Amino acid sequence: MSLEQDIVRLARTRPFDLLPRDALKLIAFSAERKTFPAGRILFEQGDEADGAYFILSGAVALIVHGKAESEQRIVGPGALVGEMAMFAPIARPVSARAQEDTIALRISRDLMTRVLGEYPRETASIRAALAERTRRITAELEAVRRRAQF
Repeated sequence: MSLEQDIVRLARTRPFDLLPRDALKLIAFSAERKTFPAGRILFEQGDEADGAYFILSGAVALIVHGKAESEQRIVGPGALVGEMAMFAPIARPVSARAQEDTIALRISRDLMTRVLGEYPRETASIRAALAERTRRITAELEAVRRRAQF
């Protein structure tokens, strides 16, 4: 895949769609391109996270452990895995394993900090989008909590 193709793919994905082309070019050029053979673990649930993975090709299983059975969801090209880790230190809430040979861009928190520092106007839009997402997730969790009480 070319740098131009990476930029186009990033531009279709939140929160990158809020950034100008020059910022996307910086991300696509500076992110670490990683190849994971089928079965390889990208990261484990509970690991300290310092960045996200943008899936360029292949498929990744996101696995939640700790219940009687593990739950998993498969994501493919265009998925952003671990988005919040680009903005804040967190523990990984899931494990990620390549389901098939996979290529991903690893976008570190340091890279996003640099990009956001260079594009302050867009940073405000990204913060607003993250705040809205947090409100939505909080409301969904509250609804689940209320249903569980009955």
